[in-house]
Amino acid sequence: MSTHTAHPAHPAGTTTQEGGRVTDPSRPMRWAAGIALLAAPLLWSAGMVTSPEQASMADADYVSSLARNLTQTEVSALFLHYGNLFIGLGILAAPTLVRGRRGSRLVVVGSLLAALGFTNVSGMILSDWWNMSIGTLLPIDQAAEVFAMFKASDLLWIWNGTEMLSLVGPLLLLAGLARSGVLGWYTLALMVGGVAGLMFIPVSLPWATAIAVLVGFSPFALVGLRIVQRLRVAG
Repeated sequence: MSTHTAHPAHPAGTTTQEGGRVTDPSRPMRWAAGIALLAAPLLWSAGMVTSPEQASMADADYVSSLARNLTQTEVSALFLHYGNLFIGLGILAAPTLVRGRRGSRLVVVGSLLAALGFTNVSGMILSDWWNMSIGTLLPIDQAAEVFAMFKASDLLWIWNGTEMLSLVGPLLLLAGLARSGVLGWYTLALMVGGVAGLMFIPVSLPWATAIAVLVGFSPFALVGLRIVQRLRVAG
């Protein structure tokens, strides 16, 4: 009498046959990731264009700018929220582009760090609603004090300290994709140049910051495009 050990017909993550057609259970998720990465730079740029003008980076000027036009503040915050969220979630599909071991570790680590950084930044956008509310209900000096106390919270750094990962992660990711031949090394220059523009362009020039975003975040769109192209070729 012989015994048989049951094995799954198809390992997890592989294609299966259904009605004569080859199906991939991860395919819809990769489509969603590719589209999200294509849309994210546009959403981010729209968020910068619609961002209320502020006289300086001082807390009082920042809070008063958000309270000046509540609808504009909310529209900008929504664009930025979903721009960050789409990058944070979509970038997790980037490792599927790598074939072989070359660059794969950089891509995986970079994707995970970028996902953590961008999804956390997405959550931080909620502070725009808080600040526009206190700027509307309180005198600006008091509202600025509330905002300053919020920023001085002892454990806040555990949350907003991950913002640096939204730069470090993508650079590791792009280096890995360049090593594996998926994208060119020029993508790192695009990101560094765009982020530098965001750091040095005055806050009073929203259109200029929007252009810097499109340049700096264009590599995300290229990753999304590669994902979509692979899916289209695979049929």
